[in-house]
Amino acid sequence: MANYNDAIVITLAREGGSRFTDVTNDKGGATKYGISQTAYPTVDIRNLTEQQARDIYKRDYWDRIRGDDIHSQLIAENIFDTAVNMGTRTACRLVQITLNIEPIDGVIGSESLAVINQQDEKTFIAHFTLAKIARYAKICMKDKTQSKFLLGWVNRALGGAA
Repeated sequence: MANYNDAIVITLAREGGSRFTDVTNDKGGATKYGISQTAYPTVDIRNLTEQQARDIYKRDYWDRIRGDDIHSQLIAENIFDTAVNMGTRTACRLVQITLNIEPIDGVIGSESLAVINQQDEKTFIAHFTLAKIARYAKICMKDKTQSKFLLGWVNRALGGAA
C-alpha cells in the first residue's frame, strides 16, 4: 500500500515548500506550501505551518484519491500530486479517462481502485502524463494569460520540480 508520508515530501517540494508567493495572474492568489488563498479563503496563508499544510493535503487530497488503498507508491504519488495541482475531481477524472473507467465521475470508488491496482506502473505513468499535458495545453488555449505557467506544468507532469 502507498504511504502518505513519502508522497507528501515530494509534493511539498514541488509546491515550493515554505516559500510564500503571490504571483500576478496566478488564479490561486497568495500561496504557501502549495495551499492557495483562493482554495482556502479562511486559512491564514502567510502564517500557514508545514503541519497544517500536511493535514490539509491528507484530508482533502490523499484521502479523496484513496491513496492508502493504492498498491503502487509511484502511481499513488502521481495521482496525489496531480490532485494537488489540478484538484481532486479533475485528477480522478483524468485517471478514469486514462484507464477507460466508466462512469467518468471524478471519484475513485471501488471499481476505479480495482482497475488502478491492476496497472503496470510505467504504462500508467506514461499515459497519465500525456493526459495531464493535454489538460494543461487546453487550459492555456482557453486562457492565454495562463501560458506563462505551461512550461512549469509540463515539467511537473514529466516528474520534475514545478
